[in-house]
Amino acid sequence: MTADSRRLAVRLDRLAANVRRYRQAAHGLIARVDHDGFGLGLVPVARECADAGADLLAVADFDEAVRVRAAGVSIPLLAFRPDGASVAGLGVVAAAGTRTEAERAVDRGADGIHTVIDCGGARRGFAPDDASGMASVASIAPVAALMGVADPRVAHDHAADALQRARGTIGTGVPAHLHGTRGVLAGRGADDEFVRVGRGLYGIPYPDGTATGSVVARLTGRVVLTKRIAAGEGVSYGYIYRAEKDGRIALVTCGYADGVPRIVGNDAEVAIGGHRARVIGRVAMDVVVVDLGGVTAQPGDEVVFLGDPAEGEPGLAEWARITGRDTVELAATIGPRVIRSYQR
Repeated sequence: MTADSRRLAVRLDRLAANVRRYRQAAHGLIARVDHDGFGLGLVPVARECADAGADLLAVADFDEAVRVRAAGVSIPLLAFRPDGASVAGLGVVAAAGTRTEAERAVDRGADGIHTVIDCGGARRGFAPDDASGMASVASIAPVAALMGVADPRVAHDHAADALQRARGTIGTGVPAHLHGTRGVLAGRGADDEFVRVGRGLYGIPYPDGTATGSVVARLTGRVVLTKRIAAGEGVSYGYIYRAEKDGRIALVTCGYADGVPRIVGNDAEVAIGGHRARVIGRVAMDVVVVDLGGVTAQPGDEVVFLGDPAEGEPGLAEWARITGRDTVELAATIGPRVIRSYQR
């Protein structure tokens, strides 16, 4: 197999369409490109979001901000954490939920602060009525916005009321942002000056399969070899799968080092030539074994692990059902040796 036998293909045209959709539903859009663009590649994703009309880009920290600026992306940047390299002169603001975080941001050259407000169960930020805490941040650096954060289980109305109380406490016309993908889909996009969207930009569904936008990424491997398997013969570590009858199996690149969860063996499906086939046995570090059943496959054939369910391909919600993990978590764990490619 060649070095690119594991590939994550990113559809930039779909990303741009998602950006435009969420931008149209709000007064302004903060596009989340943090943590390497949700694993898709920070610079290509940041550039596409900016070109598609995002008003700000949110990055994980100052190191990511420096990378985005070095790539020539010029729209405003918000760093979720005031950590990393100096951003003096780069036009970067930082989120700060304590006076200490605000001081750290200023020391590293941030131009301003998005004061973090705990709008329910977030365990970060100031309480909505903490006037002295918010004032302590304002005494250190200009407050560019209020950034509401809340546990996803907190009702939209409760979180929105908390942010409104913070607006009243701070006593200024500072813009604010609270709602993300879920809020926009619930019709709350115009509540505040900005929405802060991640999941929906990449078309990552909710674990129950609810769509959030066009699916942007497609994870594929390649068939290494095919062989016959006899009834009763086991495959992979521990032989947790034994064939019920004679058949054919395939060894396919992509394993748990590439983001395929170990526990999906015997449950998850892949697509080969438009047909579904089941992953059998334990997922290994580098490969999986697939029961071909009636599917025809040859070495070198493409195998889809994750793609667009609308096109009959396996999707992240299927892995979420098997693993009990959130779809964003699953998407973000696709390994670094998987080659990222970009197309329109």
